[in-house]
Amino acid sequence: MAKVANPRKVYNFSVSFPESPIDPFLFQNVDLPDREIEQVVHADVNYDVKTGGRNKFGNGTLEKLLQTQAGAATTYFWDWMDMVSNVQVGGGLTPSAYYRTMLVDEFAEDGITVINSWICEEVWPLKINGQSQKRQSSDNTMEKIEMSINKVSKI
Repeated sequence: MAKVANPRKVYNFSVSFPESPIDPFLFQNVDLPDREIEQVVHADVNYDVKTGGRNKFGNGTLEKLLQTQAGAATTYFWDWMDMVSNVQVGGGLTPSAYYRTMLVDEFAEDGITVINSWICEEVWPLKINGQSQKRQSSDNTMEKIEMSINKVSKI
């Protein structure tokens, strides 16, 4: 009889940006983008021949806990978004100045051993949710960020 291995747990991950001051474990949810290869159809004598075309990557989504203490980590994504397009100055920086790299690590049950990693390249914040405040709730305040991602590699 085959021995069943321990199943992976979806909570055992970290998200980091090598150049950021943000604690990787503040991220509570991450949705990595879908990868799709465009299907190109060519005609042959009496049937279609399908070949691979361009790679397409969707957007990713992060949900991060907001902390009560002020600091660079609390405005990091807002400041980064201003680099992309700033309403005060009417423009933004060139893509090479605002592109960043995002690393997502999935851990084994010991919480230390990395079993999967995804490197997302040419990443930038595309959308940050508005905040919802409620007097009759004790939920944690979350920041939801949609990320534009040009390339993803699973290593």
